Formats: sequence, C-alpha cells, structure tokens
Amino acid sequence: MLFLTATSIGICAGMTRSAFSIAFTAFLIVLTFGLASLVSAGPTSYLDLLIAVFGYNAGLINFVAGLMVIRRLRPA
Repeated sequence: MLFLTATSIGICAGMTRSAFSIAFTAFLIVLTFGLASLVSAGPTSYLDLLIAVFGYNAGLINFVAGLMVIRRLRPA
C-alpha cells in the first residue's frame, strides 16, 4: 500500500511538469518520514522510507513512459 501511494504521488507530481514541484515533493516525503520518526513512540523502519522513495521514482518513470507512448501513438 505504501508503494502504491508513493507511486500515485509520483505520477501527480510529474503531472505538474515543474522541476521544483517534483524535487519539493521528494523533499516532503523524506521530511514527513523524519518528523514521524521523531514523534513516534516506537522504532521506525528505514525500509519504509526506501519503499516510499522507490515508489515515488516508479511513479515518475511511469508518467514519463506514458507520455512517450502517447506521443508515439499520436498521428503526425
């Protein structure tokens, strides 16, 4: 579920087509994990952060691949 959520965030960030928005969203993912680990009473797993980052990158890659497919199929 974490991977799918991060993938959808990556797709939505890619749809803005703004390099600042894409980088800022990645920063917010890491910042949110850091704040959650500070506030939580129990131990946190960095594997969850790694899954979220991989999901975010997968979403961006899927968005770019989708754009390439759409441009390839569009008549010239």
